Amino acid sequence: MFRRLRQGAFLLSTHCLLALTGSTALTISTSAYAATDLPDGAVLERVILVARHGIRSPTQSTESLTLTTGKRWSAWPVPPGSMTEHGRTNLALMATFLRTVYAPLVAKTGKTPCTPATSPVFVWADSADTRTLETGTVFVRVLSNGCVLSPASLPAGKKDSLFNAVASGRVVLDQSAITRTLTALSLKDDSGALPPAVQTAQQTLQRLFAPQGCESPHAACFTAPTKLGWKKGAPHVTGGLALSAAVAENLLLEYVQGLPPTVTVQQGQADLLATILPAHTYQSQRLRRLPALAEARGRVLLETLLDLLSSAPSQTVPPSARLILFAGHDTTLDILATLFGLKWQFTDQPDPTAPDTTLGLEVWHLPGQERMVRFVLFHQSLAQLRLATPVAERPDGGAAMVLHSSLCPTDLCSLTELARHFSSKPSTAPL
Repeated sequence: MFRRLRQGAFLLSTHCLLALTGSTALTISTSAYAATDLPDGAVLERVILVARHGIRSPTQSTESLTLTTGKRWSAWPVPPGSMTEHGRTNLALMATFLRTVYAPLVAKTGKTPCTPATSPVFVWADSADTRTLETGTVFVRVLSNGCVLSPASLPAGKKDSLFNAVASGRVVLDQSAITRTLTALSLKDDSGALPPAVQTAQQTLQRLFAPQGCESPHAACFTAPTKLGWKKGAPHVTGGLALSAAVAENLLLEYVQGLPPTVTVQQGQADLLATILPAHTYQSQRLRRLPALAEARGRVLLETLLDLLSSAPSQTVPPSARLILFAGHDTTLDILATLFGLKWQFTDQPDPTAPDTTLGLEVWHLPGQERMVRFVLFHQSLAQLRLATPVAERPDGGAAMVLHSSLCPTDLCSLTELARHFSSKPSTAPL
């Protein structure tokens, strides 16, 4: 149905060309499942989920953060960049909710003993980080009801092209072209300035951490000009916006972990996060969602997903699998948002790609029509992440957000439409 880039090369990889074969379609009660209506008789045949890992500690040490910002940060119970026990608890709550939502798909049928080869659940985790491998472990154990004890992955510590084809060396960026694009963009909006909400975030952080910081070359300046460079073959941004984005995210992680706050404000920590997180969101969406970057980093992932959606033969996923989950990062969600033309924000969570946020690609068979794809999003509110409460205990019952893809005229995308869109783009992968 769609162009595959060097298909033979993918067949040599342990994780490429993942797909479902021989799965039995199951009808799900759509009225109780999502906010949008589907035609009577709609059958959900499979779902592909892409999830961010659970709550982790900052990737910088406490000492480094203190040196960078001038404030002493709370100590974490785990090393930098590691998932916490609280994070695993929240992940299990998300996995439990997803198992309930997709119960007809993950329920084991027949008399065959449950094994990884016969389980209706398959999980692949990014091997580059311990936190993603642990995330995959939590998901696969809960979703499979203990049938599968560990996710599939490349060897621990190996860069996986599925999650970042640039970092793994599978795709090499055109540095000059990317630099021209980023220089012209300069991370500003169309008016040539940062949006008011981002400026407020920077000013708030400056006031809380270093009111006179921009007057000293060795203090934190959250409004310093953006500097564009390259690091390990990828664009690297420094300056005030980058600092604001990193500090805002670390304060979010600190809050949902339940640690003593590094800085306090009269209006409360939740309101503070709502004020400062726009800096993190803006930089992510202007940089990570830059099409040239997202398309390169997500090239292998996109082709894998397209194969999954079209049920191409697989050497990796067992025929019994009906629910497939990829345990990745917030960058993985940003990549897919760009590739599929998706946008979203939450009213109860200031970070659109917060820990445990899970994107779903559902394959529906509608009566008298070809198979359709629907994009949905699951998340936990800020309070839920902090208190570790069940996903369903939200005013909306934890209902999935149905996303509209700009590639399709309605909330349901035909496989033909998706295939036509991506087959029209020439490949530049140096494979």
